[in-house]
Amino acid sequence: MKQLISKSADELKQAVFIVRVPNEPDLHGDTTSAEEIQKGRHNFNKFCRQPNLFHISKTNMFEFAESYIAPVDMTIGEEVIKAGTWLANVQFNDDDLWQAVKDGEVSGLSIGALAAVEELE
Repeated sequence: MKQLISKSADELKQAVFIVRVPNEPDLHGDTTSAEEIQKGRHNFNKFCRQPNLFHISKTNMFEFAESYIAPVDMTIGEEVIKAGTWLANVQFNDDDLWQAVKDGEVSGLSIGALAAVEELE
């Protein structure tokens, strides 16, 4: 699954990313329920919305224009989005970073979360 699903025209410098899909494994093989994703999105929108870029904390190179949960199954471009998926529309304020997105060098977001893992049988 690709995370970057839509890029705007150069004038707007925005891109829509998939943040998390319910019940689908992430890069670490972990899954998250739709309910937990909704909680994470709510907490992010209410308390955080602070962008970090790699190891640069609190950068102004981009900002979150929107962060929302897909209310129904839908399609953006050619990407099918499952209901309950967390999406983020990102506004890029740095021309070099925007170019990196356009070139595919930056193609996803990470929630950077720490979790308590419970092994289930």
